[in-house]
Amino acid sequence: MSNSDDSRARDRLAVMAGIDVDNPELRRRLDAISARTAERLHQPVSLVSMVLDTAQFFPGSHGLDGWLAELHGTPGEWSFCATAVRTGRAYVVPDATIDPDQATNPLVTVDGVRSYAGVPVIVDGHVMGAHCVLGFDQHTFTPADLAELQDGAAEIGELLQSYRRGDTPA
Repeated sequence: MSNSDDSRARDRLAVMAGIDVDNPELRRRLDAISARTAERLHQPVSLVSMVLDTAQFFPGSHGLDGWLAELHGTPGEWSFCATAVRTGRAYVVPDATIDPDQATNPLVTVDGVRSYAGVPVIVDGHVMGAHCVLGFDQHTFTPADLAELQDGAAEIGELLQSYRRGDTPA
């Protein structure tokens, strides 16, 4: 990683650290956006992820169960969302079981995730994580699906910005 990449990563994590992600009202609102997205895209799971350097956590979710619901996160190397963070673009996996980057991911091999679509969540010009949906069946995501995710991600970015530590939420 170059010095400028290190600096960008530090700046991104500093922005993230300034957001009160433990605020119960923020989490309720992120859960509501996730539930709306899951319903509109007809997918069982929708998340708001925040990607750290070695892990991701979910301050907002709908449809999680088992260990994912208990921990609200995964190791970074298992994160589909990390690709959206790294590239700053939508990341779509119609069938993870045959995807060369995801086929051996424990979320696929153990937990049965089969499809994924996620778009970056941006605060202050930094990609914090992704707004995504996960499915347990192969799924082709349409441009309309990605537009719905984009709309949700924009709303999430504004919401996260309004929950900066020391600020009063809008």
